[in-house]
Amino acid sequence: MADQALWKGLFEWSMQHQDGTSAPRPLSEGDRRWLDEALRSAMVDLGKRMADIKDGLDAADAAAVGGSGGGEAAAAPAATLEEREQLLDELMDLVDQIDLARDLSTIGGLQTLLDLLRSPHPSLRWRAAEVAATCVQNNPPVQKAFMEGGIMPPLLGLLGDSNATVQTKGAMALSCMVRGYPPALLMLREQGGLARLVGLLAQPEPRLQRKCLQVLQYMLRVVPMDRRSAAADTALLPALSTTFESEDNDVRSAALAVAEQLAADDGALRLVQQSAGFRAALEALQVRLDTLPQEEWAVVQEEAAAAKALAAAMQRDLPPEEGAGAGSSAGGQQGGRPLPAAVVDDSSTTGVPAAGLQLVAVPSGAAAAAATESAQPS
Repeated sequence: MADQALWKGLFEWSMQHQDGTSAPRPLSEGDRRWLDEALRSAMVDLGKRMADIKDGLDAADAAAVGGSGGGEAAAAPAATLEEREQLLDELMDLVDQIDLARDLSTIGGLQTLLDLLRSPHPSLRWRAAEVAATCVQNNPPVQKAFMEGGIMPPLLGLLGDSNATVQTKGAMALSCMVRGYPPALLMLREQGGLARLVGLLAQPEPRLQRKCLQVLQYMLRVVPMDRRSAAADTALLPALSTTFESEDNDVRSAALAVAEQLAADDGALRLVQQSAGFRAALEALQVRLDTLPQEEWAVVQEEAAAAKALAAAMQRDLPPEEGAGAGSSAGGQQGGRPLPAAVVDDSSTTGVPAAGLQLVAVPSGAAAAAATESAQPS
C-alpha cells in the first residue's frame, strides 16, 4: 500500500509539471531533490530481495524440520504454507530476469529449490519446479550449474508424483532443462525418460498430456535414432491413438507432432503403418475434423493439415527392411541400455522439417555416463 501511495503521489506531482497540454517547465532545485529522493526510495535491490526470499524459505524449512523439538528453530514462528507460497511466487517473478536467474545459483538458491522439490506440500513442489524451469529456460550457464548441482534426479522424481500439477510442472522443468543442453537430454534419455513420459499420457489431464507430448516431440526430433525404439519398445502408438480422441485441440496437435517425428524414420514409420489401432484412430480424427461446423474450421486448420500429411506418409512405400526385425536392437537399444546418441544441434533448426535435420554431435557412452554421474547429489 505504501508503494501504491508513493507512485500515486509521483504521478500527481508530475502532472503538475507536465500534463501533455502545455510546454514543460523546468524543475526547481528543490523539486529535483525531492524527485531524486522519491525515486531512490522506490528502488528495490532485487538481488538483495532474492537473497532475503531464499533465507526466508530456508528458515521456514529448518523450522518445519525442527518441529516442536525446541531450539532456535522453535523460538521463531515458522512461516505459514501460504507465506512460503507467496515467497516462491515472488521469486518466480524475479528469476524471470536472466541475470537474477544466474545469480540464484551463486547465492545457494539451488539447494533451496532441491529441498522444496522434496517438500511434503504439493503447492511448494510445483512452485519450486516452476522457478527451476524459469531459471534454466534458454540459459545454458544455469542449465549447467543446475545439472551439476543435482537438479535432474528430483525433477525426474516429480514425473511419478501423486499430484497432476506437480507432474506437469516437473515435465515443464525437464523440458526447459533439456532444450539446447545435450547432457541433460542424454540423462533424461538414459533414465528411461521416453517411456516415463509416454506412461503419463494415460492421465486425463490435458495440461500434463500437452507438456509430455511437447517433450517427447523434442526428444525424438533431436535424437532421431530413438524414433524406432519409441515406436517398438514403448506404448507410444496406443497412447497417441488415445490422445487423437482428446477434446483438447492442443493435445491432438501435439500428438500429431510426435507422430510426424515417427513418420520421418523408415523403421518407425513401418511400425506405425502396421498398427491397425493407430490407423483407425487417425482416420477417425480426420473424419471428426472434416465434419466440424464451418465456423470451427479456422481453429483446426493446421491440425487438419498435419493429419492429412500424416495420412499421406502412412501410404508411403518403404524399402525392404534390413536385418532381423524392428526390435530394440534396431532402435537404439543394446543390452537394455540406450546406445550413444547422435544429437541434433537444435539451436539453428527451428521450423526445419524432421527429415531435413542434420546430426552434428555424437557424445560417447562414457561422456553420457559422466554427465549422469556428475548430476547425482553428493
